[in-house]
Amino acid sequence: MLGKITVLLIFLLLVWGNIVAGLKVGLACPDWPLCYGKILPPLRWDIYMEFMHRVIGAVASIFLIVLSYKRFRNYPGPTKIIPIITVFLLLSQIILGGIVVLLKLPVDITTLHFGIAIILFSLTIYLAVFDGRDKKPVFTLGNFSGLFFFLVLLMFIQLVLGAYVRHSDAGLACPDFPKCLGYWIPPQLSGIVLTHFVHRVIAYLIFFGVLSIYAFSFLNPRLKSYRSIIMAMILLIVLQIIVGIGIIHTKLFFLITALHISIALLLLGAILYTWFKEMKESYA
Repeated sequence: MLGKITVLLIFLLLVWGNIVAGLKVGLACPDWPLCYGKILPPLRWDIYMEFMHRVIGAVASIFLIVLSYKRFRNYPGPTKIIPIITVFLLLSQIILGGIVVLLKLPVDITTLHFGIAIILFSLTIYLAVFDGRDKKPVFTLGNFSGLFFFLVLLMFIQLVLGAYVRHSDAGLACPDFPKCLGYWIPPQLSGIVLTHFVHRVIAYLIFFGVLSIYAFSFLNPRLKSYRSIIMAMILLIVLQIIVGIGIIHTKLFFLITALHISIALLLLGAILYTWFKEMKESYA
């Protein structure tokens, strides 16, 4: 239960952060760790949107530290390094969050901040799946584990690139769909156009990768047991593409962008869960 709650809190934290960015209120609290020099800042909607992001982050951090401590006690031998790395990344993330505010949201550091958050989200799911008692922690890339790991890697790149697209104002660099500036491949691939276009290309790679695994599941009995969750992944990707089109047509409306990252996190979670399940099967 603790693991599930922690995963949900970090999921909420990531989505809330996206809403804050969409509303452009990331600097509504211009100082850190306090807000306007106070524990409870002035009552204003934009201030409290940012302030609540910090509150959710603090609560999620407490839960993650407790979860990591429990897993550290239960995990055997070298696998204790996993909760240790989790806490180290969490502390680094807290410090980096302060730097992001104090330096007025620089694109590169803000993107790095998001990237570490995605790693923490993934590690939290691992800690939630492997309790160290009934489910021993394992790591292997044997059998089909490597295939799902590759999808996780693509999803990580896609999410981080999506954050860079957002913070570098490249979200509308290709204002049409499915083409980009009227071309299937824009003649001038540079700057924000290149960033946006690569983001779309990786989305197609993920879609065809999951689709290929689903087709192969009809030929391989081992993959057959994952067919339902792979089908769910395909549906999430289709929904994500539709929402992505909506982002373009609504000119980055903040609720649509929040839905976009929510679906992406659900997809990442589904792939991670399948990878961890396959790791257990391979290890057994």
